[in-house]
Formats: sequence, structure tokens, C-alpha cells
Amino acid sequence: MHRALQFANSEPKGPVYLMGAREVMEEEIPQAAVDPTQYRAIEPAALPASGVVSVAAVLAAAARPLVVTSYSGRSGAAFSALTEFCRKHGVGVLESVPTYLNFPHTDELYQGNQWNQPVQNEALASADLVLVIDSDVPWIPAVSRPAVGATIFQIDADPLKEQMPLFHVAATRVFRADAATALAQLVDLPADEARVEERRSHWAALHRARLVRLEALETEPAGEISPEYLVARVREMAGEDILFLNEGISNYHTVFNHLRLAEAGSIFASGGGSLGWNGGAAFGVKLAGPDKTVIALTGDGSYMFSAPSSVHWMARQYGAPFLQIIFNNRGWKSPKLSALAVHPSGYASRAESLDMAFDPPPDYAGIAVAAGGALGLTVKEPGELDNALRAALRAVREEGRAAVLDVWVAKL
Repeated sequence: MHRALQFANSEPKGPVYLMGAREVMEEEIPQAAVDPTQYRAIEPAALPASGVVSVAAVLAAAARPLVVTSYSGRSGAAFSALTEFCRKHGVGVLESVPTYLNFPHTDELYQGNQWNQPVQNEALASADLVLVIDSDVPWIPAVSRPAVGATIFQIDADPLKEQMPLFHVAATRVFRADAATALAQLVDLPADEARVEERRSHWAALHRARLVRLEALETEPAGEISPEYLVARVREMAGEDILFLNEGISNYHTVFNHLRLAEAGSIFASGGGSLGWNGGAAFGVKLAGPDKTVIALTGDGSYMFSAPSSVHWMARQYGAPFLQIIFNNRGWKSPKLSALAVHPSGYASRAESLDMAFDPPPDYAGIAVAAGGALGLTVKEPGELDNALRAALRAVREEGRAAVLDVWVAKL
């Protein structure tokens, strides 16, 4: 058991499968004295001295340094260290398929998040130095990549990605190191204030332009509720002490873009390739943080995959209420996008239907009402949204019961 805990708490951290045969477990044996201090997590690795020198030399000369990260924010220490490092040295930050909040989204150095959309990322293309820190898929080279000639350093607890059959980053140097430890080494590097200010100005201009584009998408629509408007209203009405879970699928980026979060540990995504994580995750997060308001944002398909009847029964049984908000587009949007991305001129692109729609949809809110006594509301008009959000938050915070908002967005 102690060895399993040592594995789980050492980088790369993760679950450990522990098995004991029933016959063995049934045996009575004398109690064994175990000293837990002998099974501490492995001490985090640091950059070698030559690595600090290499990064320092390139950083000093760089005009457009950029960090690309996906999950460094799983550590509060790494979140703080990355923020301090980037602010001191004028380094931009791009998140790639993020599973945590890795950097304050309100900071002028933040350059957004990419989810493998088939377009070249502007910030990545302009960078002459790229620090890839804790990222399994920093970019898809066929559609988006750093400029030719850019220097790339990779820092990761598992830089070889030993469990991934296909992986390669064309890095100048690769370091197996803990993100917080490595960034603490780099933050004290000397900085040329004039050069840093020029970097800040460049990234800040791109940040402001991005914010203008996002704000334009948040206006109240005249017809159907837009995902951007939905997330913006959640941002404005949710209040403090919120833990967000993001399984928005085709709206992953919408959730990260429009919540505009700034605190470490305020949002989580599954990081896995399967769907249906959000319901059980919301229940577990609420058990772990009973004083927090837990809000899960989910696609309609991933809501059904989360076994909502079981999840909402558990929420009532164990007093762990949370709010689920469904982006209901009445179909499977992500599989359609995947098919068109692979075969843009194939049969799928010309077919009138790919059999990926279900309309009328199930009564998603009704499932939670029947199984767990939740508040269930279906919202189809923009004017209904604020009152529904108020009622849902009141149910979770004051009435002690879960709530589901089935929000109809543009149809697939």
C-alpha cells in the first residue's frame, strides 16, 4: 500500500492499480510495523546547470519567447512559478488542450488556448523561443507549428511520453524536470528591462485584440442561445468559490475562453480520450470540496455518457449537490467535425445527414429530477437564461440539491 502511494505521489503522478488475491487478503497475519517516512514521494527533479545556462542564453536574445503548456497548473506551485517567470521576462503563454488553469487568463501575456483546430496559431508562428512545459500534444505539425528556426526546449516530468506510441517534439534540448522546480531556477535569470518591455507590449497587443474578438461573441443573441453567451452569463452570475469542470467537447475552447479565470485550481478537464467524465467528477469534487460551488459544463452526449441517473442518485444520497449545464445541440457535433477534418471532400462532406442528430432529444433535466430530486430546467430562449441560472445556483447553495440546466444552443 505504501509503495503504491509512493508511485501515485511521484512524478508523473497518477492512479495506481493495486490488486490482492482474495485468498491472500483473507489470511490473518501479525500486524507489520511500517514507517511511512520511508515511502515519501521521489524528490522533484531540477534542470541541470548546463540546461539553465542553455535556456538563459537563448532567452536573453529572444524577441518573442513563448511558453506552451497543458497541465503545469495541476501544481499550485508551478502555476505561481510560471506566472512569476513570464511576468519578469515578458514571456507569452499559450495553452494547448489544457486540462487545468495554467496561467491567469486575465493577464496581458496570455495568448489563449488551442484545441487542435485546423488553423495555424498566430502566437506560435511568431515565437522565436518556445518552452514546452508539461504538454503531451503542444501542437499538431500538419496544421500549426512554430516557425522554422525557432529554438525549442522541452521540460516535462515524462518528456519521452513512454506510454504514447507516437510522439516527437523537435527540441534543441529535452529535460526531465518538475515544472515548479525548473521555473524557480529560471525566474532569477537576469532580464533586460527594455527588451522585456518590448516583449510585454507585443503580447499585450495580441491579448487585447483577442479579448475584443471574444467580447463580440458574448452579446445577447436575437435568436438561439450561443455557447459564448451562455458561458459569459455563467461567468457573470456564478460568484466566488466556484470549481468548474469542463467537458464541453466541441465547446471546450468556448468554456476556457469566456470564463476568463485567474486562480489556480479553478477549472479541471478530464485529460482522457473518452467521454462521460463530468458527472462522476462533479460528484467527487463536491465531496472533496463541500464548501465550493461545483459547476460542470458538458455536451449533451457526454452528459448521457456520465450515467446521470446514477450520478444524481449519489448526489442526493451523499449530500453532494452540484450544477450541470448542458450545451444541447441535439446531436454529435464532435464526430461530425472529426469526419470532415479527415475527409473534407469525401462522402461525409456531401451527405445531407450523417445520422448524428437526435431531435427531439431526451429529457435530460427530467432524468436528474427523477433519479435525484434535482432541480431540472430546460432553457431555449436567451431571455430565460439568467432566471434559470439564479434558480439553479439557489438550489445548489441554499436548498442542498443538485441542478441541471438543459440549454438549447444552435442545432447540429
